[in-house]
Formats: sequence, structure tokens, C-alpha cells
Amino acid sequence: MAQKKAAYGAGPLFKAAGTAAGVMMGSALLVLANVLLLVAVLAAPVLGAWAVVVALLPVGPALVACMYAFNRLLGGRDSGVYRDFVRSYRLNFLPALKVWTPCLVVLAVIGVNLAGLPAALGPDNPAAPALRLVLLVLALLAATSAVHALLLLSRFSFRTRDLYKLALYSFGAQKRVSLGTAGILFVTATLLLLTTAYLLPFLAGAVVILVCLNARPLLKLVEDKFTASGRGAGP
Repeated sequence: MAQKKAAYGAGPLFKAAGTAAGVMMGSALLVLANVLLLVAVLAAPVLGAWAVVVALLPVGPALVACMYAFNRLLGGRDSGVYRDFVRSYRLNFLPALKVWTPCLVVLAVIGVNLAGLPAALGPDNPAAPALRLVLLVLALLAATSAVHALLLLSRFSFRTRDLYKLALYSFGAQKRVSLGTAGILFVTATLLLLTTAYLLPFLAGAVVILVCLNARPLLKLVEDKFTASGRGAGP
């Protein structure tokens, strides 16, 4: 019996090339949606660090849109990364701001305390290294929670407080996912600190799709337990 020929564009190489192109498109859209941040970073010596914090506000909606597009790309349901990104950006802009803003404030407060730690305790204070480590761990936990909340928003229509609850719930229910997300964020932050922060626009798409790949078990768990199509009715 003659074997059927595979449809054109259905092979693994085509899929890999399509995924790579989608990641590049998503990364470019992330950069375009956060042009204000690039301007604020360049102007930080004049405007101050708080200008950067304000410019970070659009990062939340952009991340949600990119996560939505990448999850559809990975699931084989994408209608084009550009179209999916724009659709999610429009629909989830305000909800994403509600989720992202408190997380950003917490991260900003931790950052201010980290920056002011040497002046507050003195350079030779033996407690400084331990306090610095505690603040860094808190920052990593807050960033991981924020990423999970935004990721859940990109997939589900829960209330803001329920997204926070589920983000915290993920630490116990999906330890591997939480450790994976924290590891991705830690490695990315370390790489940027050792090189330059201007490398971030080139890494953004790759980091987001790694987060999406890592968090697929979490999304499945939430869908099964906390949605109408799953076994539960709500968080």
C-alpha cells in the first residue's frame, strides 16, 4: 500500500520555523508596546527612577497579550501571533493593569529598599548580606506570582482577587512550575545584570515562550479544577 504524502508545511521543520517566526514577531510586538520604557530608561538620569516605574505599567498588558498569542501558537490554534497579540491587548488591557499595578508597586518598594540598604545599615553592617538576600528572595517570589497571575489572565476570565489567589495557590499545587518560572526569571535577571539591560528586547520573546511552555501543567490544572468545563466551579 502506498504511503500518503505528508501535507506541505506539516513537517517538524516547518512547525519549528513557524514557532521561531512567531516568537520573533511576539518579541517585536513586546518592544513596540513598551517603547515608552526604553525612553524612560534612557532618560532615567534626568527624570529619576520613578519615571521608569511609571513606564513599566504597560508591560503588564503587553505580557498578557504575548502570553495569549504564544499559548495559541504552542497549542496549534493560532490565527497569527500579530492578530492574537492585538486582540488580547485590546480585550485585556484594563484587567491586566489591575493585576499588574499592585505587583509593580511591591517590586518597586523592594527595589527602593535594596538600593537604600547600604546607606541605611552602613557598609560594614553584618546584617546587610542577610537582609539583601531576604529582599532578593521576596522580589523573586513577587515576580513569579505576578507572572503566574498575568499568565492565568491571558487564558481565563477570573476576577482580579481570584487571579491573585490562584497565583499563590500555584506555589503549593504546582511546585515544579513555580520553581521553573522562578528559575527562568532568575537566570534572565542574572544575565542582564552581568551583561546589559539593553539585551532584554532581544530576549523578551524567548523568555515569555519559555514561561508559557513551563506553565502548561498549571493552566491545565486550573482549567480542570476551576472552570465550568472542568470539575470545579471556581477558585
